[in-house]
Amino acid sequence: MITVECHLGKNSNEGPAVFSLMGRPYKVKEIIDTWHAKVAVYFKIKAEDDNIYLLKYDERQAQWDLVFFQNPKKLDILLPPDSRVNSLQHPLHGDFGVSGNESIN
Repeated sequence: MITVECHLGKNSNEGPAVFSLMGRPYKVKEIIDTWHAKVAVYFKIKAEDDNIYLLKYDERQAQWDLVFFQNPKKLDILLPPDSRVNSLQHPLHGDFGVSGNESIN
């Protein structure tokens, strides 16, 4: 079960400020991305535990759902040591730039 407390703007909901999963509250550190679907609004957020969460707000049902969870620290564990990327090239942090000695074919 998820509950969400939102920032309230002048005209509308400006996104989650705090959410609770199984009764444990998580403060939102950053709203990474927001996008709208036909009847839902999605918020990709980074919480105070530094994990990434994708929350969906269904406007028809006035209901929140947890769509996705990712622990960025564990992504490097899955990669062989020679293929790990630094935080500036990490998929969750943006730029996929080529590091110093790699080339693009």
